[in-house]
Amino acid sequence: MSYQVIARKYRPKKFADITAQEHITRTIQNSLRLGRVGHGYIFSGLRGVGKTTAARVFAKAVNCSRMIDDPVYLKEVTEPCGECESCRDFDEGTSLNISEFDAASNNSVDDIRQLRENVRYGPQKGRFRVYIIDEVHMLSTAAFNAFLKTLEEPPAHAIFIFATTELHKIPATIASRCQRFNFKRIPLEDIEKQLQGICEAEDLGVDSESLQLIGRKAQGSMRDAQSILDQVIAFAVEQDDERSIRYEKVAELLNYIDDDHFFAVTDAVADRDPEKMLDVARFVIDNGYDEQDFLEKLLEHMRNFLIVFNLRSTRLVERPEQVRARYERDTARFNPSLIMRMVDLLLQAQKELKFQFEYQFRFELVLLKLIEIGNSAGTSSAATSPGGASEKKPAVQH
Repeated sequence: MSYQVIARKYRPKKFADITAQEHITRTIQNSLRLGRVGHGYIFSGLRGVGKTTAARVFAKAVNCSRMIDDPVYLKEVTEPCGECESCRDFDEGTSLNISEFDAASNNSVDDIRQLRENVRYGPQKGRFRVYIIDEVHMLSTAAFNAFLKTLEEPPAHAIFIFATTELHKIPATIASRCQRFNFKRIPLEDIEKQLQGICEAEDLGVDSESLQLIGRKAQGSMRDAQSILDQVIAFAVEQDDERSIRYEKVAELLNYIDDDHFFAVTDAVADRDPEKMLDVARFVIDNGYDEQDFLEKLLEHMRNFLIVFNLRSTRLVERPEQVRARYERDTARFNPSLIMRMVDLLLQAQKELKFQFEYQFRFELVLLKLIEIGNSAGTSSAATSPGGASEKKPAVQH
């Protein structure tokens, strides 16, 4: 049997399995209980947060024989049973009541006309034919116009579910005829919990730091997190008798720069130490890390300081506990104004580095300018000598 990737193997088969989208699944389940199923839906949100999965579970539920025939089950469970003929056909991919349509590659007027012809025919089994149109924002203006009449006066047996990552590109004439559901970015804790469950099912040992690193890399997308986990397993699990994922392997595969190096940057600013700053630049360059990526993560590091300044708490800092504690300690060395000025410099540097040569020199220059900003603004508590006098190291002049 061929290998099935994690994202497909553990794809949710019922509403309860869809992570962090309870506001949507609850609304859909209530509409099923009340018999108030609409004819048009728009599912929008970030990639990999469950839009197409929710559409498929919805399509499975509206034709589930047990939900149709058993009012008690419909009221109390409101999930596709997975056992009736309709559900089995759906799971085996042989159901004729669901049509998935890729608007990215079928975006012409002729494609929509063909779809309109098919809509006229009712379901062979069950009550509805469900049309899932993925990446619907890719349809041309003419294609949207051709679809408008069908959406305005659809057959009673047809349900249209449009999935998109770019809601603003859908014409208002289409959007106004549909119920709109916005899928949230999945919180890091929920991603970690899901990945932990997958690792347990796969008989893999994994530590919380590794799961957090994978979750942060996914940036709120469950599918991205599962794909990264697949890659990590292939890289980190070397022997059958040692089925465990270690943080060092994950960091190596994902080309992750440890938080210590970002703290080294802010330490160099607080200590006014250009030598330490150049050591950080040399580490980035010698190890082949991308300078733009380093600056992006350095911006996240600065953001974490601002979070602590403004909330007086690290609850929104997505880092292990010991790193959070370090943010709380180091915040006393700076002030919000200085952090904001460094953020402005880094944002400007990101734009300029894209179009400049001599990356190494310019990257070093950006980091040294952070010390210059610290010199001119003053840190909350400058490095002091044992006698209490301020010990100030000169920064490179430009």
